[in-house]
Amino acid sequence: MRKAVIKYAVLSLLGIVLFNLCSKLALNERGYYAIGGEVFMLLLPFFYYIITSTAREVYRDCKNMWEEMKK
Repeated sequence: MRKAVIKYAVLSLLGIVLFNLCSKLALNERGYYAIGGEVFMLLLPFFYYIITSTAREVYRDCKNMWEEMKK
């Protein structure tokens, strides 16, 4: 449990840092302040959770199908 809290806290901080960096880059590129695609950096913990959960499910399903085919 403690590891998960630390992992998602680090991912959240990384998302905030990336958002700030991307916002500055976008400001230089656009020439005016606006929020665009860089806002998705703030959703980094959510994307991590969704991707890892999906990968685990796909792996488990493939493993189960392989075991059934061997029978």
